[in-house]
Amino acid sequence: MIGVRGGLAAAGTVMLCLSHPAPAPAASTTVLALELNEGPGASTAVDSSGLGHHGAIGSHLMMDGAVASFDRHSPTEGVAYRNEHLIVVPDAADASLDPGRGNFSVEVRFASSVGGSSGETPNLLQKGYSNTSGGQVKLQFNRGRIRCTFATSQGTAAVTSPRSVSDGEWHVVRCARTPTSVTLHVDGAVADRRTAATGTLNNNKPWTVGGKQQCDAVRVDCDYFSGSVDYVRLTKG
Repeated sequence: MIGVRGGLAAAGTVMLCLSHPAPAPAASTTVLALELNEGPGASTAVDSSGLGHHGAIGSHLMMDGAVASFDRHSPTEGVAYRNEHLIVVPDAADASLDPGRGNFSVEVRFASSVGGSSGETPNLLQKGYSNTSGGQVKLQFNRGRIRCTFATSQGTAAVTSPRSVSDGEWHVVRCARTPTSVTLHVDGAVADRRTAATGTLNNNKPWTVGGKQQCDAVRVDCDYFSGSVDYVRLTKG
């Protein structure tokens, strides 16, 4: 404190301004993490997020301790396998698996060669349907390109990769929704972005990996995915 008293006498009143750092943004939370490293014959996909959102593994899936592999079913087959071909994660009563109106992202690492020039439109991941009260989230292939859609009665935003990802190679797709935008990342790079409000998305449907749960393969296509999935992660906040 040497010299402080003299400095105050010479300069009169001294006002000290203390700067405070801006508060850090709230951390995001992983609400579902299916690593899909279960072994052969496993019937439960364990959620490693710690929230206990485990999924049911359909009997058609091949688990090898590293990835989940989905077999091929042509739309012309006309058979609805439903849960047998899917990984089904039930809806959470506390809405932790629903995007709500805030930030929410879905991320999947996969490899597939179906859905390119064949004209098939396999569903990789979804929650809800186009007519579901509370909205829909969906990752679907269209001529090999991946399309991510967040839709509610208050607004819809869809983003699509500019190139095919149905090439048999491994890809990481991440679709991030904010209250005013949806952004698609493919292998770490921004592939597409749309500025749009999508409202509040909260429905009572499960998350399904590999196709639709509600389908009959005649009037409603099941849009079964064929290929392998390494992991599925959902992040909120």
